[in-house]
Amino acid sequence: MKMRNYLGLMLLLLTSPQVLAIWQQGEATVKLDGADASDVRVTAIKNAVADASFKNGSFVSAEDVVLDGLLVSSKSVITTQGQIKRVEVLSETVNADSLNVVVRVDFSPLFDCSQDNYNRSVLITQFQVLKPQQASYGGIFDIGKQISKRIEQQLRDEQSQPQVRLIDRAFTRVNSYDKIKLKEITDKALYLSKEYGRQFVVFGFIRDISLFEQVKENLLSDEVSLRRNFTIQVYVLDAFRHDIIFQESYHSEADWEFSNDYHVDTNNSLFWRSDYGRTVLNTVNGAVSDISGSLQCEKSFAQIVNTDHGRLIINMGADNGVKLDDKFVLYKKSLPIGVNGMSNSVLISDPQKLLKVVQLDSQTAELQNADLNQVSHADLLDLVSPVH
Repeated sequence: MKMRNYLGLMLLLLTSPQVLAIWQQGEATVKLDGADASDVRVTAIKNAVADASFKNGSFVSAEDVVLDGLLVSSKSVITTQGQIKRVEVLSETVNADSLNVVVRVDFSPLFDCSQDNYNRSVLITQFQVLKPQQASYGGIFDIGKQISKRIEQQLRDEQSQPQVRLIDRAFTRVNSYDKIKLKEITDKALYLSKEYGRQFVVFGFIRDISLFEQVKENLLSDEVSLRRNFTIQVYVLDAFRHDIIFQESYHSEADWEFSNDYHVDTNNSLFWRSDYGRTVLNTVNGAVSDISGSLQCEKSFAQIVNTDHGRLIINMGADNGVKLDDKFVLYKKSLPIGVNGMSNSVLISDPQKLLKVVQLDSQTAELQNADLNQVSHADLLDLVSPVH
């Protein structure tokens, strides 16, 4: 029995699309001892990944590899404490009383991006279906809400534990997604940074959930299978700096197992256990992995949300990893008008005038001048960034 499977990896450490991939093959054999092959599959894949890690010099043990999701599916999620980016299961073969698994692992070397180790504050807006009529087959009109919710849940579970919030509104109008306009992004960023105080905004849309027929590769039969696309466009915006730091499109497809008159309940595990549901989850997992990686090396900023009586209060606290005596640099924001008439955000700092944390709670911190002989002229909604 042989199967080809492709697995997405949740990347928990620093990776970059520019880092050259290092592929290493691993193999493991586990005795069945009368058990079903699917019951020992998890252990076999873990051991194969650990074998590849050992060959690569990473020394990732099988216990460090966590398989999540539906194990009866060929599309699972692997997370590890090593620098693994992607895993491809090349084959799974049952011989006599053992299961043999061969994997190919993509190792991305770790690099120093001088991150500040503070938890990122992230706002997720609703992902909308670009062509709602495509959702009519099966009645999956709320697929956008489901995808948004799963992105939020998975980002919360990431190792960095970013401060994540999902809101019940889209970033902008659906019909404007075919061409992202810089001025609209700037205007939205200004509004969101004031309304929610989150530095990063994850937004996007579901571009394609259309169906198509595919003839199965069988010379003895003209059997046709109904398949469905899933294409999602993802953006990550730094709302404080008005800059899109990440954008990517993800595409997958799978068999659609439901009849035309069947109304699919996307809150039911029956849908998510189907081939299409598992494929959607796998695609979202890959997107969240990339989103997390894009956030890791971005510079953290916080807003000054209160300046009463000379106190400078920022919207970053212990939940973000802030500690007493941490030091920050004040940034003043300028919005000069460019030649095209659009505002371009420019941050101006004075690194010689530092602010330090003198009080904090879970959500906020109070700053004062590190040198009491100096004065930092801070205004409401000015930004600060940690010194490390």
